[in-house]
Parts: sequence; C-alpha cells; structure tokens
Amino acid sequence: MKQRRAAASFLAPAVMPIAAGLLGQAAARILRSRLDAANLALHRAELRFHLLTRNSTDVVTITDGGGKFAYVSPAVHRVLGADPAVLTGTTFGSRVHPEDLAGAAAHLAEVAARPGASATCRLRLAHEDGAYRTLEIISTNLLDEPSVLGIVSNCRDVTETVRAHERLSYEASHDVLTGLANRALFGARVADGVARAGHQPISIVLVDLDDFKTVNDTLGHHIGDGLLVEVAERMLANVRPTDTVARLGGDEFAILFEGLGGEDVDRVLDRIADALAVPVEVGGHLLAVRASYGVVDGRGGDDAGDLLRQADIAMYEAKERGEGGFQRYRPGTEAPGAERRRISTALTAALQRNELVLHYQPVVALPEGKLTGVEALVRWNHPERGLLGPGDFIPGAELTGMIVPLGRWVLREACRQAVAWLAEFGDQAPGTMSVNASARQLKEASFAAEVAAVLRETGLDPARLTIEITESTAVGGGATQETLRALRALGVRLSLDDFGTGASTLSLLANCPVDQIKLDRSFAPVPGPDAIAGAVLQIAQAMGVEAVAEGVETSEQAAKLGDLGYVRAQGFHFARPMIPEQIALAISEPSSLAAPR
Repeated sequence: MKQRRAAASFLAPAVMPIAAGLLGQAAARILRSRLDAANLALHRAELRFHLLTRNSTDVVTITDGGGKFAYVSPAVHRVLGADPAVLTGTTFGSRVHPEDLAGAAAHLAEVAARPGASATCRLRLAHEDGAYRTLEIISTNLLDEPSVLGIVSNCRDVTETVRAHERLSYEASHDVLTGLANRALFGARVADGVARAGHQPISIVLVDLDDFKTVNDTLGHHIGDGLLVEVAERMLANVRPTDTVARLGGDEFAILFEGLGGEDVDRVLDRIADALAVPVEVGGHLLAVRASYGVVDGRGGDDAGDLLRQADIAMYEAKERGEGGFQRYRPGTEAPGAERRRISTALTAALQRNELVLHYQPVVALPEGKLTGVEALVRWNHPERGLLGPGDFIPGAELTGMIVPLGRWVLREACRQAVAWLAEFGDQAPGTMSVNASARQLKEASFAAEVAAVLRETGLDPARLTIEITESTAVGGGATQETLRALRALGVRLSLDDFGTGASTLSLLANCPVDQIKLDRSFAPVPGPDAIAGAVLQIAQAMGVEAVAEGVETSEQAAKLGDLGYVRAQGFHFARPMIPEQIALAISEPSSLAAPR
C-alpha cells in the first residue's frame, strides 16, 4: 500500500501537465463548437433576414439619426422603382414630397429622441417615374442596439388604399355625374359661409331646370345626363373660383356666393341664363335650357337652414310664372310657398304610386247619340280622401308647375287607352281621343316633340288625337303659337274649348289654326232664346271648323241643339265621365248612351 502511494507521488508531477493539456483541448473543442453553432445561428438569422426583406412586399430601411440610409431592402425597387444600392448613403428627405417634409422631420425627431422609441406616419415618396407613392412608415429607434446601430423602418405602400378612401370621401360629398358639390357638401358650405360672413353679404341661389323631364322621357336618360353635365360646366364657367356650384339632385342645382349680393348676383345669373340659352349638341340633338332661379340674400349670423328654405320658396315663385328667370325671396311668402311645396310633393308621390286614373266622357253624334269620341279627364284616387275630381287638385298643379308632368302622364295614358280600344273594337272604337293641354305645357318648346314621341310610342294615328286648349291659352304669345303650328304639322287636331268666354273670340278664330270649337256650357240652350248657340254654329261653319256643344244636361237641350244644326255634343244627359270598362260597354251596347227625345 505504501509502495502504491509512493509510486503515485512519484508519477503525479509528470501526469498533471498531460491531463491539463487534454482538458484544455476538450474545452477548446467545446468552445469552438459553441462558436461554430453561434456563427451558424447568426448566419441563418442573417440569411432569414435577407430572405424576408428580399421577398417582403414592405420596404425595410435602416437609417442613422439624421435620416441617411445605411440599408435599404430590395423591395424598394418594386415600390419606388429605385436601386437599393443607389439609395444607400442618401438621405430620407431626398425622396419626400415637398409638402410632407415637415412631417417627415417631425417623425424622425420623435423617434430619435429616446432609445426604443417608436412612431408611425404617412408620407409621399417619389417614384422613379416621377409620381408619388404614399407609404405608411413604422420606425423604431435601435441606435443603441450594437447589432443594428440605426433607426429601423418598415414602409408599406398604401397608395391604392388612400386613393380608394379619397374616392369614397369625394363621392360622399360630390355629385358623381357632374363632379359638383352635392347637397350635403353644399349645406355644410352654406353653414360655414354664414358663420364667417360677418358684415359681408352672402347669397344663395336654387336653380331648377324647366321641364327637364321631357328630355329624359323623349330622348333618353343618356341625353339628359349629357345635358346636365353641360349645364354644370356652363354654370362653373360663369362664376368665380371661390363660389360653390352644387347639384342637389335630378335637375336642381344651387350656387353659393360669398361676399356677393344684390345686383352683382343678378348680373351673374343673367350671364348663366344667357349661357344656358345657347343651344348645345348632345348625342346629335340640339338642346337649349331654360331655368328658374330662387335667390335669397343673407348676412353673417343668419340661420343657414332658413336661408335655404327661403331660396326654395323664391324658386317656386319663379317657376310659377313658367317663363324662367329669377325671383328674389320676399318676406311673407312662407305660407304660400309651403303650401305649393306640399301640393307638389303630394302630386309627385301620386304619380309615382299610380294613384291617378283617367275617366272618359263620351262625345256623341246628334241626333242618334252614337259614340264618336271621348274626352280624357283625370281623377286622383287619393289614399285618404277617396276619388278626387280635377277641381280638387288641378289648380294646385297649375300653381306649382306639376301640371306639366301630370299632363304628360295624361297624354301617354289616354293615347295608350285609345290604341287598346282600337285593337279590341276596331272601327267601333271612339274615333277621337281629346286631351286637355295647359298653358304651361303649350309654352314649352318641347311639347310638340313630346306629343310626337307619345304617338310613336303608342302607335296612335295623329288624326285620332285632339288637343283641347282654352281661349286664354291660345292667346298666350309667340311660343304658344309656334307649339300649336307644330302640333298641326304632326296631324294632331286642335279644339278651342269653352268657346265664347274670351274677349278676343272672333280675332282668335281668324288667327288660331283650330279644327274644332266647343260651345261653352253656359251657352247651351235653355227655355227661351238660343241665339248665342246658333251664332256660334254659324261662326264655326263660316270658318270651316267643327262645332261641338258641351254641358248638355237635358233632352230638351239636346233636341234644340239638333234643330240648330249641331252634329256633335257631350254632357251629363248622354253620359257622365266613365271608367274604361264602362266605355267598352257603351261601344258594345250603344243603347246605354242617352239619345235626344
């Protein structure tokens, strides 16, 4: 035992250096292995980073505290069309839109202020093609991170997203067809304008194109849209850049004048009216526009809603005249204006909901009482008040201008029904369809074209359509006379209704190209002298036109008219206005109509 210990003591000094060497080599191998593993992990991490940045749709950059690029990922070529190597060493600001430079500097300063700070911003950066792309940039301060020593930014291209948002925002505040401000934006600008007006004038004008619906109905909506675009352009061409022109919807426009009022506004509206009156070619059609303008002058502190309402009242006053032009708001017209608006809204709804119906009063031959024609008379099947006669709503329609679309509906429906009877009964169908035309309709330059379009659409022979006008309407001036001549040129018959009630009857007959006169019911024979009825018949015969007696209520009147020589008559004695099914029965059973006894 002692010998073994002695041997170990003897060998220890020699073995220790060898053991130490072996342990050192092992440790070195472990260290090298760990270093190799760390280098491999770092290499893999670098490779992963490069692969991610190379294939990422986002641009990754590293800049110093002053914004100089130390690294730019390859994605910058796809986003900005630039070479990463060329950008390296340049400054961030060299690419930023001039209007965004201040924002870029503030963003960089915020991030560089403290280690680890992070911030987000949107900047427009120049593309190589000269355009700008909008980038959403998230930057983090890693200047104190030894492996980075810079500010790392992730830049995402959001150009299309921004454009889509701007487009939606624009469409929410602008009219898509014309590009003008819409109702919402116009209302906001009126409110802003009133708030900042102070002692400066401010004027609001509402503009309604007269009888624009005729263009859509006769020529098509694509022509109407083209005309609306032209109207918008002509309005813009005649106002200042600071004025707001808006399309409120349909054929209604509006103009806001800040710092302008009174006669200055009148002169602008005169220019606009003159510009709209110049014919423009749209889709091969030469069209001119007439409009009605409602004007209100305001001051700072006025209520924007009240001003808009007052301009609307004034505009309806202008439309009542049926001649275009402008009307300035007059205090005290609120109640009539509100009533006109109520009537107009109600009748518009009635047309849309198909609440209007036509009844037809027979026109018969004397003496046998045979059905020869009918007169179309409109009724309103009111949802609350029941069936209303024309006296309950026609005056309101005349007052508001709704008589034009209402008359248009009556004309189309009457012609359609006439064709339906012809298809069912042939030669036994009523020979003529009479439709009343208002003074407002006859003043419209497009009325004859509208009638022609309805005749084409329905296939009705123009000779079977009679347009009835009153004496007061027939003396309405040059525009009316032109319309009457155009109707005659189409082959449409004209009838002078309520003959004998006007002051210019004889001179009118000499100059108005009518085919028929209708003796006013007040002149129908009664017990006693019947000289007027006889005189009217003689006048008709002398002028070569047909005479029809209306308002015949008794068999005695019918007999006297026959004795005088009248061959056409209508009135309650023969039949009250009928629904189409009753007319069909009268055609099938002629005895259902009364004959003079």
